[in-house]
Amino acid sequence: MDTMNSPMNSTEPAAASASGCESPIETDVQKQLRLFVTMLTLRLLHKCNTVQSRTKEQWAAHMKTLVSQTMEGLTVTGNFSADSKDMKKVCKAVQKDLQKRYGSKGLVQTVILQEDAAVDADIAQCLQTHTRAFIAEQGKKRSSRLKDAFVYSLGVAGIIATILIFAFIAV
Repeated sequence: MDTMNSPMNSTEPAAASASGCESPIETDVQKQLRLFVTMLTLRLLHKCNTVQSRTKEQWAAHMKTLVSQTMEGLTVTGNFSADSKDMKKVCKAVQKDLQKRYGSKGLVQTVILQEDAAVDADIAQCLQTHTRAFIAEQGKKRSSRLKDAFVYSLGVAGIIATILIFAFIAV
């Protein structure tokens, strides 16, 4: 057996090779974003009851297509972190959006199972839109937390300055 060509010896990052990314180098933030998109896509397909209806190879290929299309043009500036609660929230928004577009949960399941290129592009666009909204929301929360931390630091500095002033006056 040729071990030099096995996946374990690949110099390409696992996240990139597993999801079809052509770029051999991804930053940690890009890897986190790709992982989020992959898990979000998997959750969506599971919630739409499409995973059980196909072979592993079929849904893996479909996942790869959807993740690649969704990742096109998605960028994050700064840090990116998401937990399962965030993913559930974004997935629910994507599901609602797709149900509005296609009419019902059953029709969403039907169109996903067709694996039509136009439908896949629409699903990827929907995933992308809601992921971008989440990234923007996360950025606002981060800047708000930084502002709160700055104001808190100023308050602490003011209290310390006041204590020092009274300490010097008392001496």
